[in-house]
Amino acid sequence: METLKEIEVVRPQIAEKLAEDALRGEVDAVVAFHDGDVRAAITTLLLDCHHLRLQLAFAEREMNCGMAPGRTQTVERA
Repeated sequence: METLKEIEVVRPQIAEKLAEDALRGEVDAVVAFHDGDVRAAITTLLLDCHHLRLQLAFAEREMNCGMAPGRTQTVERA
């Protein structure tokens, strides 16, 4: 039973490491695109997030227009 607890603790750490390794190149590319200005890179990414949330809200609204009165359709958000 002790081994199972150790595995449960190790798996998230491995997943985090793999995700970190996979994203490292993308993060480096975004920062390089902004000539090393991390604040500018973060600002651009936040603006992208805001834009995508707005597009999602528009899509939800369009989906709801065709629904029966009182029924709504939502898109899951992470």
